[in-house]
Amino acid sequence: MHCLDNDAPPAPFKQWLLALDPELQSGDKLKPVRNRVRCKACLNYLTSNDYLTPIEGETSHFFTNPEGVGFDLQTYSAVDGSVTGGKPTELFSWFEGFAWEHCFCARCHQHIGWYFSSEGTSGFYGLIIDRLLLD
Repeated sequence: MHCLDNDAPPAPFKQWLLALDPELQSGDKLKPVRNRVRCKACLNYLTSNDYLTPIEGETSHFFTNPEGVGFDLQTYSAVDGSVTGGKPTELFSWFEGFAWEHCFCARCHQHIGWYFSSEGTSGFYGLIIDRLLLD
């Protein structure tokens, strides 16, 4: 059994895998990069981990809303697979000086987080980790 004796898969198998998804190649061995971020409900591509952006020194945050519901968030500078909705408001904002509006998957319209904006600075997205799929 060649695959059991060696870390690398046989050449035809490796070529077949790379034909399916070229991003599987990392270095000289096959392994998933896990860089793409998709909507868990419909698998729509939202963004990539290349756009993770630290806010207040962290990319991961936990907050509760006024009803006591908690959310684990990841912060991104760009989420091309989303649309925003609602009028921006600073009421109960988790980030001081930033207004928020809802953020939805552009394909299935699942609520996936919030877009935070502030006059004079770049905005960012806070996506709900439980509603994301990393692949």
